[in-house]
Amino acid sequence: MEQVLSRGERKGKKANVSKIIFASIFCLLPFAIYLLFCVYPIIKSVFDSFTNWRGYTTRKWIGFANYEKVLTDPVFWKAVGNDFIITAVKEVVIIILTVLFAVSLTRFRLKKHEVITYKFIFYIPNMLSTVIIGSLWGFVFMSGDSGLLNAFLSLFSKGFAADWITDYPLICIGFVASWCGVGLFMLTMISSINQIPLELYEAADIDGASSWQQLLHITMPAVWLEVTFMVVSILYQSLGGNFGIVNVFTPTGGVDNNAMVMGLYVYLYGTSRGRVAFSYAAALIMLVISASVSLSVKGVMNKIGRRFYE
Repeated sequence: MEQVLSRGERKGKKANVSKIIFASIFCLLPFAIYLLFCVYPIIKSVFDSFTNWRGYTTRKWIGFANYEKVLTDPVFWKAVGNDFIITAVKEVVIIILTVLFAVSLTRFRLKKHEVITYKFIFYIPNMLSTVIIGSLWGFVFMSGDSGLLNAFLSLFSKGFAADWITDYPLICIGFVASWCGVGLFMLTMISSINQIPLELYEAADIDGASSWQQLLHITMPAVWLEVTFMVVSILYQSLGGNFGIVNVFTPTGGVDNNAMVMGLYVYLYGTSRGRVAFSYAAALIMLVISASVSLSVKGVMNKIGRRFYE
């Protein structure tokens, strides 16, 4: 009997060892890939940002020279300002439209197939690539009579022919970026609103509360965590992620850099201008700015949220 038990114990130990080896292989392989393709490039970029490397030359240590040049470059600070303007437009437009559409699709008595149809329509922009979106809206904002927006406005003002992308690039970029971002956040908001007990709204109706009062005192406090997530996500993604649409509309940053953003600034210096180490320094500064602003805004949103629950 003891011999049988010892054999069983040995089999159990072998099985445990096999499980550990099996799990280690499947854990170590992704971790090694992550270190190789994510962590190592970041460490290498930080090191190279202190050199004069151009991608093909030998590295020479120059200290903080690249950082000084970036921080004293007026074009970079113009790019920072443009990023904040686009981000502000996105924050206002996306939040207002997201709350409006989410409340409309949950509080109004719509049929199930109507809700599904509206969700699909609003989510379509999230399924399209940046190049397709930029190309589609490029036809809308095209200069001259061939632009759809100019053609529409010509119905009210004959001969109207504004060059939207050249003269008003930040408005165009902010509008298109907002159009792309509503769908995903709207679905998240709808899910949160559906979790609010209907009894709260019924009690508010009995007490004579208006729809606006119900929105401010019932809906918004209940979904404030989602609103905070939405604000911080838009902020962090925009400060470093406006590059895609800007690169489609104005690949060089526009006239007098009026459409230059931080992502495009880094891209141009790292590719066409061949100053790779300089672009690394700019990218790291962009990361610090984005993270600092996002964390600060998150702290403010959390303080506002605590007041709802006091």
